[in-house]
Amino acid sequence: MVLDADGVFADVIHNAHNGALFFKDPETLLGADLWDIFSTAQADQFHATIEDVLETGEQQHIEYQLSLDHGERYFEARVTPVGGDNAGRVLWLAEDITQRKRRERKQALIERVFEVSPVGIVVVERSGRISLANERAEELLGLEREELTQRRYNQPEWNIYYEDGTPIPNSEHPVTQVLDSGEPIFGFEHWIELVDGSERWLSSNAAPILSDDGTVERVVVGLDDATGLKQREEQLEWLVGTETLADVGGWELDLETDMIEGTTGMQRLYGTPDYNPTLEEAIEQYHPDDRAAVRDAIKTCCETGEPMELEARRQTAAETERWFRLRAEKTVRNGTPKLRGIVRDITQDKEREQRLMVMSRILRHNIRNKLTVIRGNSRLLKEALTSSEPPVDTAMGHIDRIESASKELDSLAERARTFDRVIERDLRGGTVHLQQVFNDVRDDLTEQHPRVTIKVAPTDAEISGDRMAIDLILEIVLENALEYSDQSDPTIKLTAEESPLGQATVSIDTDGAAIPDMERNVLTSEIEGPVAHSRGLGLWAVMWLVRRLGGSVTMDEDHDDGTRVELVFPQARSE
Repeated sequence: MVLDADGVFADVIHNAHNGALFFKDPETLLGADLWDIFSTAQADQFHATIEDVLETGEQQHIEYQLSLDHGERYFEARVTPVGGDNAGRVLWLAEDITQRKRRERKQALIERVFEVSPVGIVVVERSGRISLANERAEELLGLEREELTQRRYNQPEWNIYYEDGTPIPNSEHPVTQVLDSGEPIFGFEHWIELVDGSERWLSSNAAPILSDDGTVERVVVGLDDATGLKQREEQLEWLVGTETLADVGGWELDLETDMIEGTTGMQRLYGTPDYNPTLEEAIEQYHPDDRAAVRDAIKTCCETGEPMELEARRQTAAETERWFRLRAEKTVRNGTPKLRGIVRDITQDKEREQRLMVMSRILRHNIRNKLTVIRGNSRLLKEALTSSEPPVDTAMGHIDRIESASKELDSLAERARTFDRVIERDLRGGTVHLQQVFNDVRDDLTEQHPRVTIKVAPTDAEISGDRMAIDLILEIVLENALEYSDQSDPTIKLTAEESPLGQATVSIDTDGAAIPDMERNVLTSEIEGPVAHSRGLGLWAVMWLVRRLGGSVTMDEDHDDGTRVELVFPQARSE
């Protein structure tokens, strides 16, 4: 376009290829001035440029933006004086630079994103040299940008390691893998030792920049600080480990949906692959005598906000009964009222309390009785020996009774020591072949009691547990059967059957044995009080040991005119 000193369009030079560059029909521009076409401010700007060019006689470059019907366009103009010193005209050469402007803006945005990215970004050349790094990369790697760009990615000074402290070899470095394969690498976790001696966990994502022929020209590495995440993972592992060691599980009850969500600790405690029951489903798993207390405690906590705490018995997935202590408090999360609490397995604590109580009462009871016998016979023996003519037979009777009571005390003490040694062992470790146990028990008892007949049915059953504990259980049950048998030549039969539920049932059948109610109640109601003293530790030990092994014990006195005791144990796990 040719314009004169007043900003009037004197000529328009165009062809079929550049017609689109014009914002008006070229023919309509002739004779019009800048103010006819543009806004006053823009026309004034253009006219000032023309005046400067005519005054100085020098070409000027300007950029401007026009709002056209088909959108915003950017132009670059070279304004040059034409026609000699006194012509008073300029040649206005306009070029549409919209695409270039857009590329420049995009490039500027990319550069800004590169710099302000919350992820550290490093660009590695094919040669291995680091050519670019952003500010976040400087922070994460502990080096100034000039120091970074003077290094190669695989220099030993980086000190990068796997989690176990093993140095990462060059062949396994994510950049090396991308350069070799041309495929991106995501989530490569490692830690580095910084120049100040501190350690930092990083998660690296590396991707290739490919040339036209598909070869890798550069590798872009994104670095994210994973130190906090690793610390949280370690803390979570610690918490999970603590849950396991403490026999603790966590749970949360949504008071709007009545759904419970449990931690892995709850799954482990209750023996289920997951734990997401409704409130009522969870309560139904507790002992019938404890359900009302659990339900009332939860209701009170919900209504008053006071923390709850109680102890209750619950059936696990393995159908064993365990004691649990429940604690919870009311809270609000994301606007939803919830009950959040923990459950701890206190079965061993309860058993320990019960053992102390029972052993104290039984031992005190039996020791007192035996000492009474010893004291009484000692007094009578003394009287007999001080008489003028000591009756030998009478004295020997007193001595026999003293000796018998002493032996019984010694036997009771030994049984208590044996039980203590067994109960403190890890009872669930190992595999026990029942056929071998049956044979050994039969051989031992028939040697001690020649009149007894013990029949052992062949079995391939294997159970999970401690051999010493299982030996003691069978020994006690068989001795009780013999003690209370009314047969002169009693017969005992040992059998074992495996079930599809992963359990093995050991049946001990005796003919004519009738265990007294006081002893039988130990297995049915676990009663032990000042009035209901069982004679010894035997069946208490059986009940405690079987439960510790994850099994159960029942008794049927109406079985084929005899008594059957059934011991249920978990089967040994196959490899």
